This record gives sequence, structure tokens and C-alpha cells, in this order.
Amino acid sequence: MTLPLRAVIFDLDDTLFDDTSCTHAGLRVLAAQSGLSVPPAELFARHAAHIRAIDPLLFRGELTAHEARVLRFTRLLTELGVPDADGEAATVTYRESYRAAWAPLPGAADVLRDLRAAGLRLAVLTNYVREVQALKLAHFGLAALVDAVLCVEEVPAAKPDPRAYHAACAALAVTPQEAVMVGDSWEKDVQGARRAGLRAVWVNPCAAPVPDGVTRSVRNLQDLQRCAEFRA
Repeated sequence: MTLPLRAVIFDLDDTLFDDTSCTHAGLRVLAAQSGLSVPPAELFARHAAHIRAIDPLLFRGELTAHEARVLRFTRLLTELGVPDADGEAATVTYRESYRAAWAPLPGAADVLRDLRAAGLRLAVLTNYVREVQALKLAHFGLAALVDAVLCVEEVPAAKPDPRAYHAACAALAVTPQEAVMVGDSWEKDVQGARRAGLRAVWVNPCAAPVPDGVTRSVRNLQDLQRCAEFRA
């Protein structure tokens, strides 16, 4: 039997916060300043690969967020053939444009307010460090609209490990069967959550085919409350 819904757990980047657009903005300015002619999609993919390679060092506390950025851009520019790559200067250039482009996804604050008004408990569960994520949430006033924020260093393991979702449920004092996970990553926000016993809704702005043909998919946050998961 499906238990009544009592809590909603949100991913942050590209679920509540428009990280992809900000990243493209930062990379666009960095490419122009560095004289690069790499296609935007390729530059984005290369940059993402360096993030994946360096993040474990950040998560283990071996690097600060700033040090991780400097290493990332030193490696990226070196890989792209920029002579005497200056990761420190590249970090400053990128971050200025990235921060200038900061924006929540449309409807983020309104959805959180509406769900709170409906009596639901809310959390953010993110696979990134508090040093970075807390700034985003505070900047847009989203931190005040949720009951708990769990960053990667504060859970037993990152998504899609079941312990991440269970930690979020514990923080909200609900069981997994009483919670729904909302996020843009099929693996980390949908499959992982469902394996952990939660319901899940996939934020899928491009309307890609739903891999299992069953999971609820929405193109934007405004469609969330029309999902059956929110009426259970």
C-alpha cells in the first residue's frame, strides 16, 4: 500500500538552480579570452569530464573548492593546447561570468512555497559541497524555504547510494515510502531513489524518452504538482 506523501526531496543543480546555463556562460567568456575555437558542446563536455575526475579529491577534503577549480582549468586549458595555462586567472574569469549568470530555474521558489503551504516537508539533497551549494541557496532565498539541506560531505555516501536518500528522509522524520525525490539525473535522482524505496519524478526539460516507460517525467517545475505522485 502506498503511504500518503509527507516529504519532497529536491536535487539542486539543474533541478532548482540553472547550473548548465551558468556553466556555458562561464566557459564562453573563458574560451574567448583564451583564444579557443572549440565548439561549445565539446568544451562543456571536456569541462564536465575534468569535474568528474577532480571531484573525488574535493570530496575527500584534499582540495578546497577554489583549489579544485584552479586544477580543473589548468588541466582543461593545457589539454586544449593553451601555452602556459594559468588556472588561477582562468578560475577568476570563469567564476565572474558564471556568477553573473546565476539564476534559479523558473518556478523554483514558487513550487517550494506551494509545497510547504500544502504541509509537505522539504529537503535539498546534493552531490556537491556545502561551501558552494549553500551560497546558491542563500542567494535566491531558497534555503529559507526548505527544512533541511544535505550536501555530499554530510551524508554516508553520495547519490545514488541508498544511504543518501535515507539520510534525507531521516532529516525530515519521514520514511522512504512517504517521500518523493525530484531531480534531473536519471541515475542519481530517479533510479537511486527508487531503489532506496522512494517515489521519484524526473525533471526532463528536453522530453527525452523515459527509460523505464513508467517513471513520471516533467519538463519544468511548474508541472510537478500535477503528477500523480503529489496526489498520493
